[in-house]
Amino acid sequence: MIKRIIYLGFFTALSTVCVFAQTPSSSPTAASSPSPMSLETVLAEAEKQTLNYREVFNNLLATETKTFEKYDKNGDLKNRTIVESLFFVYQSSKDEKTSSELRNVVKVDDKLVPDSQARADRFLGELQKTKTVENELEKIQDEGSRYDKTLKISGLTLYEAIALSPNLRPSFEFKLLGNENYQGNEVFIVSYQQTKKSPFITINEKQSKDRGLKANFDASLPGSLKKTDVFLRGKLWIDAKTFQIWREERQLAVQTAEPIVTMETIFEYQPSEYGIFVPKQISLLENSIKKNSKDDQYGAVKNSRVTFDYSKFRKSEVDVQIVDDDQ
Repeated sequence: MIKRIIYLGFFTALSTVCVFAQTPSSSPTAASSPSPMSLETVLAEAEKQTLNYREVFNNLLATETKTFEKYDKNGDLKNRTIVESLFFVYQSSKDEKTSSELRNVVKVDDKLVPDSQARADRFLGELQKTKTVENELEKIQDEGSRYDKTLKISGLTLYEAIALSPNLRPSFEFKLLGNENYQGNEVFIVSYQQTKKSPFITINEKQSKDRGLKANFDASLPGSLKKTDVFLRGKLWIDAKTFQIWREERQLAVQTAEPIVTMETIFEYQPSEYGIFVPKQISLLENSIKKNSKDDQYGAVKNSRVTFDYSKFRKSEVDVQIVDDDQ
């Protein structure tokens, strides 16, 4: 049985008509600052870079390898499915502010999908005939996830560090934990913790119609915890010179005596020739929350994991046609 998770709301007419049209200004560097960098400066500069990422991360193409792992009731691996696709950041023909993740599946468990290019050509033709942006986005998601197992996920590559978005940021408390070396680069480590509810962050609820970036989760919770507060928390690794995001660890946690992580997503980024860090690997782990009969306490057991691995990104030569990386 496939469980549907619409992870990040579309930054478009489907869920928002937004104000992120500004062009990021040049960022100060840690080296040129006469005093230690303040938390507010780090957050403001990092936010500018996330906006730049959304603007530049269009019409890019890569090979995506998506690995689904299902675990048994003890958290041991039960089965694995690998889906390889040509991944394309598609700009909507219905709304120029709308981008989505378009996938042309070419292999499943190392077996070629018959006539994948012909199917992609037909699909793109059908896409142009859709009447609304909502229909277009739904069609794109259904096509790209037709081989998905256990979980359906959308939007993870399109939006980075969502806690920095102006409409979400007031719901979080941020802390500058310090500096460290990450893969040879000096980075700021910033933690964030959701401290109040937001109409833009929904768990097992219908998405709000308010304008702004949205995060929507379907989380599997025991009946006794369904009315318990669930919140986001995490950490950001922010480049001290460019203020771009190298890594993010994001958790969806249930507020019990000791918070229990029901979902964890780890984002890792890589440099590109387009002036932005692009996705390298994204891993989403979903846990089952169960009560231990011995101590009557809840705990988390691995249920499913989906890992997205990306090749080097390149610019597409055309607006809508998906072509093989080897061509």
